[in-house]
Amino acid sequence: MELHDIQGIVASGYAHLKHSRYLFVRVHRADAARAWLATVIGAITTARRRAPGEPKSPAHANIAFTAPGLQQLGLDDDAVQTFSREFVLGMAERAGVLGDAGDSAPARWTVGGPGTDPVHVLLLLYATSAAALDELTGRLWTGPAPTAGLAAVFRQDSVRENSNEPFGFRDGISQPAIEGVGQPPLPGQSVVKAGEFLLGYENEYGERPPMPTVAHAADPRGLLPVSETEPPRKDLGRNGTYLVWRKLAQDVAGFWRFMDSRTRGPDGASDPERRSWLAAKLVGRWPSGAPLVLAPVRDDPALGSDGRRNNDFTFMPTDPNGFACPLGSHIRRANPRDSLQPTPAESVRLSNRHRIMRRGRPYQQRTETGTAQGLVFIALNADLSRQFEFIQQTWIINPKFNGLYADKDPIIGDNDGSGVMTIQARPVRERITGLPRFVTARGGGYFFLPGMNMLRYLAAPR
Repeated sequence: MELHDIQGIVASGYAHLKHSRYLFVRVHRADAARAWLATVIGAITTARRRAPGEPKSPAHANIAFTAPGLQQLGLDDDAVQTFSREFVLGMAERAGVLGDAGDSAPARWTVGGPGTDPVHVLLLLYATSAAALDELTGRLWTGPAPTAGLAAVFRQDSVRENSNEPFGFRDGISQPAIEGVGQPPLPGQSVVKAGEFLLGYENEYGERPPMPTVAHAADPRGLLPVSETEPPRKDLGRNGTYLVWRKLAQDVAGFWRFMDSRTRGPDGASDPERRSWLAAKLVGRWPSGAPLVLAPVRDDPALGSDGRRNNDFTFMPTDPNGFACPLGSHIRRANPRDSLQPTPAESVRLSNRHRIMRRGRPYQQRTETGTAQGLVFIALNADLSRQFEFIQQTWIINPKFNGLYADKDPIIGDNDGSGVMTIQARPVRERITGLPRFVTARGGGYFFLPGMNMLRYLAAPR
């Protein structure tokens, strides 16, 4: 693996850096943008492994671009059209596939929508403290930026206080391990071919993902390698990946109000234990992170916090019918593991062909009506259509997932108040009706996270 050419966020979620900032930039002048990019390349974090005894860095930075952003930096249409169709169209144009309608429609977004400022560059900044984050921002943006040629159009900050997402459940547990990148896998962690997340490597089909290229004449400085499949064109996208960025607002009060309304006793009294049980059934894990497959009756915080046990399970050996973890629960949809047809082994192979690497962070911000909170969802994948969009369309918002008939994902599905959640049980199943939408899209975009060679190419004078 060419770790020196891969941006660091592919290999690490920067867990030790609690503060993050996502800066969205519009390019007005290509020459100014290239000059600025040349000044920040040296600060971009790569996937290079730390030497023994080398301390962790107090700050990391990565950078990605939209398709219009690549054009603004001087990439010609011939090169831009070699990127994936979904990336070139942009996330807002894929709203129908993603279930972004109603309150989640792009017209209502605060960034990335048709009524907002165009976004060309995404700067991803991470640091140990708010002061360190401000220093990093000043060093990479406020200080060297030629303000006449670039403008920040949106900023989203995040502070991660603990391992939980806003609904109160431990997050980020079920991540795949990339073959050849990062640490050895934990028990139960799928090891997935690098080509599922990085261009230039073999994927789970035994193939290499389509590679964005440029004409040989467009690289007079010889900054890019010659394409192995399309010589004499040059490989532009090698060691890069597609980055999905979504701002997802979570109705925390509404979520727990709904759980309470469906679990009150005959006398109308609240039942906190039953309320937590119902929420866990929808998620597929208890708030601690303990999976229902391994802790079907009650929460087990010791199991939930143990990274060597909390993801070491499959569904079919002990829970093929969903009596512990419902068939339509969120974790069964997002990663079905061995639970799909025709066989458990084939299901695992199928699931590994649709994995994404998540790098999300929670956010909180004051509004005129109170405090809004949610998740900055970030996903990395080599094929937007086959990975992120497939999961969203075929597993998350599909009411006929895994033999069901009217159930969408109860947590992040595009439910509208008439949603259904089926809880399998003996002798009679339970149906939770009237599910509203708990998670609403507030912004987003498709970006390309380049390898370092491509960054140097983009920054070179034309």
